[in-house]
Amino acid sequence: MKKGFQKTPNVVLFLATGEKAGRDKFQGILRYMRLHTPWNIHLVENCVGERQLINLKVWGVTGMIVSRMPEAIRFVAPAGVPTVVMDSPALYRKCVAKASFIMNDSGEVGEAGAKAFLKQGFLHFAYVPSTHEWEWSVQRGRGFQECLARSGFACAVYRRLTPGERKDWTLDQKRLTRWLLGLPKPVAILAADDARARQVLETCQLAGLNVPGDIALLGVDNDELVCENTSPTLSSIQPDFEAGGYEAASLLEQLMRRTVRKPQNRFYGIKRIVVRESSRFARDVDRRYLRGLEFIRLNACEAISVPDIARNMGVSRRLAEVLFRKHVGHSILQEIQQVRLARLKTFLCETVLPIGQISGQCGYQSELHAKRVFKQQTGLTMSQFRKRSRSDAGPEAK
Repeated sequence: MKKGFQKTPNVVLFLATGEKAGRDKFQGILRYMRLHTPWNIHLVENCVGERQLINLKVWGVTGMIVSRMPEAIRFVAPAGVPTVVMDSPALYRKCVAKASFIMNDSGEVGEAGAKAFLKQGFLHFAYVPSTHEWEWSVQRGRGFQECLARSGFACAVYRRLTPGERKDWTLDQKRLTRWLLGLPKPVAILAADDARARQVLETCQLAGLNVPGDIALLGVDNDELVCENTSPTLSSIQPDFEAGGYEAASLLEQLMRRTVRKPQNRFYGIKRIVVRESSRFARDVDRRYLRGLEFIRLNACEAISVPDIARNMGVSRRLAEVLFRKHVGHSILQEIQQVRLARLKTFLCETVLPIGQISGQCGYQSELHAKRVFKQQTGLTMSQFRKRSRSDAGPEAK
């Protein structure tokens, strides 16, 4: 039986919820609280205008969870209460001697990326660390390289940044461009996280390198705000951050109840790999098809036609159709319609614009045409789809 609390625990959470990882960890902590013991929590996010708890002891803190927030050390160290640190052991071990650690197995993340690329048949590989090369970034790269080495493959690694390059993205991008151009093609690249993968993607586009034609790209964290809004969309490994948050809360409660007395080291794993366009098997992708696909992504909501796409690809209409059917299994017109339909769904879910106005903005000739196509493809009217999507999103979406 758990030892009883005399009063509700006061727990401080140092979580960078501006990141997908931080939000997922927070969800895991909240889930634990709903299912087990309620806490009074104070969330420190490092937001603009955020009110600080200057003296944690005066507030009556009984426990803390800290994740990827180095500046929290000055608050954590002198508090002298049970503390669980997530994912940044090197930052805290010396300063908080009795802290417990819940860590994502970063080596496993790198290994998962390597196995995904090897399964596709790539022969050349590279790794791009985080800007500051945090411990988790180094371990992800090491896991990636070691897995490739066991299969007999080498891995190029983008070298450590200078202090100037860390501060100035334009300096970093110049060197990154030269490095990317010098890699053998096609090459499969794992980036330390999604933000770094987005920078690699942007650099490839400026350098005239096709993704995934020349470079297949995989990020980490599956931050949908980033991954779904790049062109091409970004594939990503998703660590099970929510499970990590739940485990951190569980361990903290055990420490506060003193059913666990010694510092602990525990790990959580990977939830899934979300495959999008950026990690497609590069050797099977025709650059002419990629040009056509990109043209559609940029212009689907305009009055474009199949001849427009073929002209942009630099091939005949017949060959353009052959290339699309080879790569996606359907016609160019169907690809245009799929992109338009996806945009239409986004407008319905995320705006309150009238259906007639949305139809025109998504490239349909008329509201009637849009309604007919939508009903054929989804089995729902646009009004039904909008109502259902808001119902699924919960009260906050209404």
